[in-house]
Amino acid sequence: MNLLITNDDGISSAGIKALERVLGKSYNTYLIAPLKERSVTSMALTVFQGMRVERINDNHYIADGFPADCVNIGLYAEIFPKIDFVISGINRGVNMGYDVHYSGTVGAAKHGALHGIPSLAVSSGRIDPDDDYTKEAELVLTFLSKYKEQIQSGEVWNLNFPPEISGSGTINEIVFTRLGRRRYSEKYEKKQIIEGVSEFQLNGSLLGHDEETGTDFEAYNQGKLPVTPIQLDLTEKRRLTELQSK
Repeated sequence: MNLLITNDDGISSAGIKALERVLGKSYNTYLIAPLKERSVTSMALTVFQGMRVERINDNHYIADGFPADCVNIGLYAEIFPKIDFVISGINRGVNMGYDVHYSGTVGAAKHGALHGIPSLAVSSGRIDPDDDYTKEAELVLTFLSKYKEQIQSGEVWNLNFPPEISGSGTINEIVFTRLGRRRYSEKYEKKQIIEGVSEFQLNGSLLGHDEETGTDFEAYNQGKLPVTPIQLDLTEKRRLTELQSK
């Protein structure tokens, strides 16, 4: 099986290195990742301009683009053999609830699914730059052996590791969940440049969520591993049926 590995934290992140190192023992791994951090870029693509791509070796490339660009190049630029599976991560920081709409990690996996490739997004609650994510990568390896055949073409599974399990947990802690309701509160700092022209910088987000049963937040806060299957069709089918019946 040929795995395409990418991320949104950039080529130097510990999470993607751990995936390449651990998964490469059992699969053919092909890595292409952004030159620098590209978090919160969702499924952004570079169009109407060139993109610099550097070959490290036959299985390892760096692209000066977005995570979805990396998947697109990996699938269509004829640098790799036919890809069977896309894995994006391991992200430094979780992607749960409505985060999936912003996340470059999930966006890359969604791009794989958009092109008919079964895809997995992986994130961890551990955010210490010194963490090497080896344990998470080993759990991803076990996860693939158990679940990879169940991820259907055009489908994304979103897996999050809470920090309290990532050093000692097992794949038996997986719970299949729905996305929770994330609550955001944003704050900007304003710096006036000249009269009428200012610079606004988003200075952090306060993240909250609704306390609901059956969600990824609930499982995560219980120290379990939430996995949520995500579909590409955003149609609100209940509402559509309601409107069509009028």
